Amino acid sequence: MLRPPGRRLCAQITGTLRPGRVQGLGWLAGVCVIMYAAAVWAGPSPDEPLGTYLDALERAGRTPAEGATSQRLREILVRAETLLAAGDARSATALLFGVVEAKRFAPLGQTDAYQNAEFLLGRALSRGRAYLGAQRYLGRVVARGPQAAYFVPAFRALVDVALETGRFGDMVSQLQSLTRTAGLPPDSASELAYLKGRAAWGDAQQADQAFAQVTAASRLYPAAQYFRALAAVQRQDFKAAKAALCLVADQKDQDSVGFNIDQRFFRLKDMARLALARIAHEQAHYDEAYYYYFAIPEESERLNAALFEASWSMSQQGQFAAARAFADQFDRLFPASALRPEMALLRANLAVKTCNFDSARAEATALVTRYQPLSTLASSLRVSAPDRERLLARLIKGHNESARDLEGQLIEILKLDDEFRELVGMLADLDVDTAEALAGVKNWRTLGALSKQHTKALPPPASVEAVGVLQDAQALLDEGGHDPHMVKRLGDLILDSSLAAFPVSQAGPYEAEARQAQALARALFSLRWHIADALRAQLEVAIANTDNRLRSILGATRLVHIDAVVGKKKKLELQISALTEGRIPAEVFHKLQAEGTIADDEIYWPFEGEQWADEYENFR
Repeated sequence: MLRPPGRRLCAQITGTLRPGRVQGLGWLAGVCVIMYAAAVWAGPSPDEPLGTYLDALERAGRTPAEGATSQRLREILVRAETLLAAGDARSATALLFGVVEAKRFAPLGQTDAYQNAEFLLGRALSRGRAYLGAQRYLGRVVARGPQAAYFVPAFRALVDVALETGRFGDMVSQLQSLTRTAGLPPDSASELAYLKGRAAWGDAQQADQAFAQVTAASRLYPAAQYFRALAAVQRQDFKAAKAALCLVADQKDQDSVGFNIDQRFFRLKDMARLALARIAHEQAHYDEAYYYYFAIPEESERLNAALFEASWSMSQQGQFAAARAFADQFDRLFPASALRPEMALLRANLAVKTCNFDSARAEATALVTRYQPLSTLASSLRVSAPDRERLLARLIKGHNESARDLEGQLIEILKLDDEFRELVGMLADLDVDTAEALAGVKNWRTLGALSKQHTKALPPPASVEAVGVLQDAQALLDEGGHDPHMVKRLGDLILDSSLAAFPVSQAGPYEAEARQAQALARALFSLRWHIADALRAQLEVAIANTDNRLRSILGATRLVHIDAVVGKKKKLELQISALTEGRIPAEVFHKLQAEGTIADDEIYWPFEGEQWADEYENFR
């Protein structure tokens, strides 16, 4: 019987069993995840658990035995790199596990090619978001010391893991323990200094000191300057903040850069421009703010906010034509933006400021017509738990794809809440993981049945009644997937009825693996219960925030209505007063002047009435 992987390696591969992780791993990593829930009962092993498992698979004839030559290793590396380049981290992970954890490749452990395999495995696991597993294998490369061929790229990859997970302090401790007796290359020293700065971010002064040690040759230099600027803003040192941001924002794309960059640079450059514009706006330097807002390219993900803020900034300066131009550009490029309510309110205010009172009332009326029903719905959901449950059920089932009805539109607004959006994504990932875990139970049982019978025919179910219960429980789960308590109970029922219909004893030599897969499925159902419960609580928070936001916007819109009515009344009063005094108001005079110069059979252009048949004959 094959011995399952022990808890040590599985825990490092799976991390904290976060949802959405199984599909990103290789097949053997997926097997390790499936066994994780029950691996805590396995005893310690003097050998590498996954390596022992691979050797057992070879002895059982489940994997092809092949020579561990340098040529074969190079072929595997080429294939793994090709798979990674194609985005197939799962297959690359499985392929590289077959090298790094196979005893037959151990004699090549000191070669550069083998260290490349460790490095690629760490990258593949990181791509699949198995971050603790990535730390393990990348750490093995870093522990070999700076003289190792892949030390610097592995060090960078570990820093990337920290940036992805936000575990800056833990990674600083791991890197320092791995390189305690070794002097770091300049690039790695800068990477470590940046992580120290992120770990110390609560203390702006200490963080700034760490970021100052990041040299201009580092790929993290622009990010370090950005955070130094944020620290300067916190202490109200705008001159220092602008100096740091300009190092990033004013780097011309066509020039030879003064520092190394990675894929994050151009996004960071846009953020630096936006920060410079906001600083200038706060200091009432509106022309300078206009320059930086205008410098953000059309393909930037920050253009949405830049156009809105630029329009507001120009309005503050009194440049209403420029403000209207930014607003028009916003409407053209972002018809479904989350900032649409605020922009509509700004447009109405611009109309009031330019004395276009009829236009202001029309803008305000359209805003109320568009968002008052959403505000009413949010207010109703805020006080009605049954209605929130119904919305939660729709959200979990994913029936809001079109978002055409009122609830669908509200869900899109609610997803502006970062935590709410993340929980929705976690539930979707967890559904995939649960399906894989249930499939794992079935696959181990099928493999065992085939190995015992030496035939392709599978044994019939042990209980027809249990099969019926299994089908009914699955149907109920599909219908009641929004209730976390029901999910957990139905999940247990599905597993129990599945085991009654297809006992794990049918798995033969793989019975232990089948039981471990079953334990993981139970753990996943329980985890789904907790996530759905958290989503319910976050839904209430998101609805309250949305309700407050819409109420505030609609309240300001009513003030625009009042300003427009009062303004038009005042305008008419001024015109009447001028006529009483024998003066013709300018706008009335120019219109009368134009109308007085045309004949009775001619029209004033631009014409807004009926088209006369002789319009073109009388054109001079």
